[in-house]
Amino acid sequence: MRRENGLLRRLKTATRWLSRAPVRTAHRFEAEARADVAAFTVHGRRAQVALRVTLGVLVAIAIAHALGLEMPVWAAISVVRVFQNDRTATVMRGLERVAGTIGGCAVAYAILKISGAHAWVYMATGLACAAAVYAQAVTRYSYAFVLVGFTVPLMTYHAVVSPEPMTQVILMRGMEVMVGVCVAWALDFLTSPARPKAKPKPLYAGMDAIFMGHALTVGIAVTLVPVVWTVLHLPGFEQTPITAFIVVGAAREGIGWKSLNRCVGCALGAAFGFLGVLTLDGSLLTWALFVFAGLFVFTQIGFGGSVVAYTGIQAAIAFLLVVVQEPIPHLDLDAGVGRMWGVMGGIALVMLVGLATWPIRRRITERLQPRAAHEAAH
Repeated sequence: MRRENGLLRRLKTATRWLSRAPVRTAHRFEAEARADVAAFTVHGRRAQVALRVTLGVLVAIAIAHALGLEMPVWAAISVVRVFQNDRTATVMRGLERVAGTIGGCAVAYAILKISGAHAWVYMATGLACAAAVYAQAVTRYSYAFVLVGFTVPLMTYHAVVSPEPMTQVILMRGMEVMVGVCVAWALDFLTSPARPKAKPKPLYAGMDAIFMGHALTVGIAVTLVPVVWTVLHLPGFEQTPITAFIVVGAAREGIGWKSLNRCVGCALGAAFGFLGVLTLDGSLLTWALFVFAGLFVFTQIGFGGSVVAYTGIQAAIAFLLVVVQEPIPHLDLDAGVGRMWGVMGGIALVMLVGLATWPIRRRITERLQPRAAHEAAH
């Protein structure tokens, strides 16, 4: 009887926590978002930074399009993610993005060469993402491992569903990333100061039991993506594992908080993007003006320095995924819907897998890192 009462008490405590945490997170987000909207400007420092990033993105799209690259949107996204408004930081981030992309391509190529059946490709991809999400948490070169974990499923799962040669896919993605990185480097070198270099993080920060549990979550989620999407015939297949990896990889800030920022940002960016899909007349000029306006707004949030900056970054990326389609300025509603399905599906899948693996993750934390047991990821 006592054992049952104790179990009941723990269940009630967990239920109360689960009901309160989302409410607290939503209230925090609302307050921060209101403050960020109030800080919007058309001529202040935030506007100047947003203008530089926006112009850089448009230049990257134009170069990628002129070179005949398949997906200029990855060049555009590379500018958004590499630009740091600091010459030194931007160079380092760009180098990590290039190194991570090359490393991810190499791992993906090895998986596809060694693995025969699709099931082995899925499991190897999940294992690679699990290793990357753990490595980005405990090593100095965090962003490089983020790109490894991002690139591997992008390559392997694309190869599974596409007749394109793997070398062609690797070449295209690599060139798209390089175009964006080079534009971000040039942009920051010409317009931003070089701030004092921060003290480098340790090369290896030591074992992190909590992120071992997160690695388990992302490994299972990424492995399940092709199975679930094939069985249910869902769109957005290639975008889903990327989202799952990114949400879990950012768990230091809380998976719930990161997911909320990603969901709101994607909803805002996609909504504005679909407005363009439905209203633009196919003119290159009106398309460029529309892209400029959307990016100028979203990058102000993304580079404004607030705790909801990630919402702005995700809004900019979702917006780009919808409106930057080849051949420019062609817009396909189905393609945009498919990409957004992938983003939202990735968040939903990782949440479900996270709930299912929570007891195991808590046990891992208690065994390997007892003092941090109370911080076990939820």
